[in-house]
Amino acid sequence: MKMTRRGFLVSIGAAGAATVPFTGFPAILKRRKPNELLSHAAIGCANQAAEDLRDIASHKDVNITAICDVDSNYLAAAHKRFPHAKVYRDAFEMFADLGDKIDSVNVSTPDHTHAQYIIEALNRGLNVYAQKPLCHDLGDCRRIEKLAAEKNAVTQLGTQIAAWECDRRTVAAIRSGVIGDIRHVWLFSTRRPLPPADYFRWPLTESPVPETLDWKLWLGPVKYRPYVAGAYHARNWRKWRDFGTSWLGDLGLHLMSPVWLGMELGATSPETVTAEISDDRWTIEQREQFWPSMSHVTWTFPGVKASGMKPFGVEWCDGFGNVGFRLEPKFMPPAFLQDIASLTPMKRLPPQGRVIEGSHGWLLSTHFDAEPCFVMKDGSNPPPMQMVGAATSHYHEYVDACLGTGRTRSPISMAGRLTEWGFMGNLAQLRPGEKINCADLLERKIP
Repeated sequence: MKMTRRGFLVSIGAAGAATVPFTGFPAILKRRKPNELLSHAAIGCANQAAEDLRDIASHKDVNITAICDVDSNYLAAAHKRFPHAKVYRDAFEMFADLGDKIDSVNVSTPDHTHAQYIIEALNRGLNVYAQKPLCHDLGDCRRIEKLAAEKNAVTQLGTQIAAWECDRRTVAAIRSGVIGDIRHVWLFSTRRPLPPADYFRWPLTESPVPETLDWKLWLGPVKYRPYVAGAYHARNWRKWRDFGTSWLGDLGLHLMSPVWLGMELGATSPETVTAEISDDRWTIEQREQFWPSMSHVTWTFPGVKASGMKPFGVEWCDGFGNVGFRLEPKFMPPAFLQDIASLTPMKRLPPQGRVIEGSHGWLLSTHFDAEPCFVMKDGSNPPPMQMVGAATSHYHEYVDACLGTGRTRSPISMAGRLTEWGFMGNLAQLRPGEKINCADLLERKIP
């Protein structure tokens, strides 16, 4: 990928205890001195990026050395909070200017620009907190994973809920063996990040680019297209195939993360993937631009220890909460899962969550809720849930690892394969109804 260095320096300048094990790389900070603060730079300053910046900065041993955003309004707001940080529009200029003065960066930008910044940071020997998904293209996953290992970098994917009690309890429940060998996993979300009126907006009319926005920098490696107010920046980019990775690339990675950790899938890859998508009544041009509003994706995995070495399946369905006027059952969780949920304190399936079937029972786990539930197939009372201690900070976990006092829960060594899983599902959506060999996707045999 060609690394451009366009843009300019903004003139506003700078002023005068869990029971579940996790993995990650040990920190090596060659430039760091004893008792020196971690020098950190933020790429992206608003929305989710603002939360990332806030939570990393809340660690007592962090100094925010630089902030960077293509929107000067976002930069100005962040600069008020961090008046001593240097301010940049172009991240490559920031790297060139401060590359030997920073230890760590977070990349919290739209999906299509992740890889270029992550690769640059890793090549410079920096540690990286990367928002999910890791990148935008399937081919970049292994490239980034290999580079992070070569550089022995501390890395963390932005699946921040992995550190919360809900996800850690799900990991502990899977590893406990209570439900037996894993047979099948269902992941589901009843919503999309946009309401129908925004998702189906068409046609688009070119707008003047706001003076506060560097549109070419925002586009980054993507072919130029005219700016349209409200269509892309700031929050609407995820539905576009050029910029986002669909709801599967966002919430899907959150929901799959504790399954990946709990089953200890590590570098495992799925073997096949198949997708069904909604009929959105779009023109050919729209279909080439947007991710479908609803999807149902099925992967098959090879046998692993957690499945008793037998193959198992994973299904994802989403979007049906947005388009009730043409609701189709195939984009909803199977009806029998509602019956299982009725036997738990939940009483019904949550709007988004997961159900994991084992040889002895089911595990129901919601997104955010701290208490997963067991339903045993023989009707027996499930054992009490394993305690995992108070919730921790995913961001502080990353900083501690950078400082050499811990390890990260979602390093690129795991996150790269998790991201691949989601991307394989997205690619299958472009070939609905076709059973695809995942190895062919990795080897680029299927365009």
